[in-house]
Amino acid sequence: MDSDGAATLLDPGKVDAMPWVGVVPVAAEDVGKLAVFLEGAKQRAVVPEFHVCFVSDPSTADGIVAALGKPDGDTCWSVTTSDSGMGDLAKVIRVAGLYPGRDLALLAPDAILPFAWDARLRKAAYADSQIATSSAMCEVDPMFALVEDTSANAVATDACLLDRTAYVMGNRSYYDVPRIHAICTYFRRDALDGFLAAFGNAEHDAMTSLDSFTRRIRANGWSCVLCDFLYVGMQCQRTQAVAADDIEEQAFRQNHPLGGLRRAVAAAINKGIESVAVPGLDARPVQLHIMHFWGGGLDKWVRDFGRADASAINLVFSSFRIGDTGGQRLVLYSDPVDPNPIRVWDIAQPIRSTLSSSIEYRRILDQVIREFEVEAIIVSSLIGHTLDAVNQPVKTLVVCHDYYPVCQAINPQFGKTCERCTLDDLRACAKSNPLNRIFVDQRSDEWHAMRTLYVERLLANKIELVVPSPSVEKTMKRLAPRLQAVPFHLIPHGIDMIVDHLPIATRTAAEPLRIVVLGRLSVHKGSELLRAACDELRPLADVTLVGCGGNGVELAKACHWKYNEKYAPEELPAIMRRIAPHACLLPSVIPETFSYTLSELNALGVPAIATSLGSFQDRIVDGESGFLFEPTKPGLIEIVRRLHAQPGMLEGVARSLASLAPGRTVAEMVGDYRVLIPAAPRQAARFRVGIGVQSGLTEPYRHLTDAYAQMTAAYMQSSQAYEETRAINDTMTGIWEQWAGEFDALNLRHRW
Repeated sequence: MDSDGAATLLDPGKVDAMPWVGVVPVAAEDVGKLAVFLEGAKQRAVVPEFHVCFVSDPSTADGIVAALGKPDGDTCWSVTTSDSGMGDLAKVIRVAGLYPGRDLALLAPDAILPFAWDARLRKAAYADSQIATSSAMCEVDPMFALVEDTSANAVATDACLLDRTAYVMGNRSYYDVPRIHAICTYFRRDALDGFLAAFGNAEHDAMTSLDSFTRRIRANGWSCVLCDFLYVGMQCQRTQAVAADDIEEQAFRQNHPLGGLRRAVAAAINKGIESVAVPGLDARPVQLHIMHFWGGGLDKWVRDFGRADASAINLVFSSFRIGDTGGQRLVLYSDPVDPNPIRVWDIAQPIRSTLSSSIEYRRILDQVIREFEVEAIIVSSLIGHTLDAVNQPVKTLVVCHDYYPVCQAINPQFGKTCERCTLDDLRACAKSNPLNRIFVDQRSDEWHAMRTLYVERLLANKIELVVPSPSVEKTMKRLAPRLQAVPFHLIPHGIDMIVDHLPIATRTAAEPLRIVVLGRLSVHKGSELLRAACDELRPLADVTLVGCGGNGVELAKACHWKYNEKYAPEELPAIMRRIAPHACLLPSVIPETFSYTLSELNALGVPAIATSLGSFQDRIVDGESGFLFEPTKPGLIEIVRRLHAQPGMLEGVARSLASLAPGRTVAEMVGDYRVLIPAAPRQAARFRVGIGVQSGLTEPYRHLTDAYAQMTAAYMQSSQAYEETRAINDTMTGIWEQWAGEFDALNLRHRW
């Protein structure tokens, strides 16, 4: 064991280099499957110098050669014959005699082998000195099954996709199992040789039962294991015979160590598995994005980055708030485009803003880095995280999507864009700034100490900062002068929006402007500025709020404006084409660090009217590529009046935008990040096994699930009985009412 408790491979260099032999029993009906099987085995194996030996009776052997061609010196397969009725174990022993000193893998000819199947089996087999065999999960028997659900979604799910899902959701661990199977099981040579020496070859030549082998080898101190990080599908459904003595098997299945993994995979199947990365399994390096989940531009950036970056695996480590009581959840995703988390932690001590340190958080982050072979971290937000994120022994970058945590208000606007932030300034801001009302869990002196430590960590760990526009670097250095010693890199965001420009909207000075306000509205995004100006804007412009959210809907109703509460990103061009706006208003009263909305407008060829703050000043040339105004009511009214009176100004900017080349793509942005974080290929199957901890004894949810199922069944039975009883009562009531009517008709009081 390592000092941290993780199991280590025995002489991993020797294990990776050791050749192996695949033993494939072939019946006559399997011959047609062998070409596909052999090609898949070659393409998806990563251990060099392997060989596949097909074992069949003599008549079938000729069919194998006819189907695959006669083997030559460069062919990685051969055929050997066996006696009729020889069992799978006897075939393994036969091949072992032909290839002394080599490990063996018993494989079914219809097995669907995923990438690096051989290396994964080998890692499990050599994870402990007393492991004899390692088996993959498969549906040949409930003991080895990954998918218990027989619904259409589960059955139709691609086997290799299920394998990747199990790989990332499992504990990368292995468990003692009372039986092995013939679909995909790896035999260690030292265990097999010891078995042959102990019991004699003569006895084994006649032996046909894998179960007998398992019992005998376990009795001599060896273990047979099932690994939770490899799933093998089958082209045809087959079942394995049940052991004669199944008491141990029943006990194993009742407290199955795969219970948690099975539920996680089933939930992913039901939600729809979109894309599953396999960190530490393929050759791509792994980098971890640290962020909070509030949606918006930061969320879009991380997802776009992961989608465009084929050179690396991009894990996402995100913080969530749970309700209004301050609870918190940390969630890990294997791929930015897949909605299914692969790890979830509900932490005891909530992080309402950012903490300097947390043992609980640090342990979780350390687990993520070790389990998933993370070698680079990209911090997009520290909201809901701790400064431990910038104190890890891997390459770390910080992307300044905002000014947090140097600025407690996230964006440094207090009357004007802040030019400094001393402790006294921070106290005044916390007391009087209406834009600083989000993070109130720490006093000003506590926040000042935390952000001071943040800058010290950046300096001590030589962490570089990336800014999407030049003003961000200038402002950051003003707020925290010690950042002068930190390297900054300018990498503008990219956007993949291939769309035709809107036709240039023309008008006369007598017609009102058609103005769109694009995006969710809040105080920070200018809702109160619009509210203050709405009466004076009314005779000048017809305003439509698009994607404004709930706050925007209330504002639109108060100002008698048209609105669209939300839209899917792909719907935006059509929406804008229907409105045919002369301009789009960006009324944000804080210094934006980039603005995807501005990029979308440039792609559509719609002139922007934006506040003269932050990245708007960086990216807009006033009067040429858009228009800037002071973020005040008079400033807004003045620019709209001027544009209303002079139609040619907006038309000139629209023509200028139409002549621009397509904007910067996400791939170009990722390429710039690759200069800072190179992504050279790594060794395949480099993950460590035995790091996770799980057992049947620590699986109470399975028992709860069983109890719930029993209660549900009892309820259904009671409900059915109630319905049957009610039906009988209804029948009896009908008979009674009929009898009563007939009885009354006799009029017995008068006809005695």
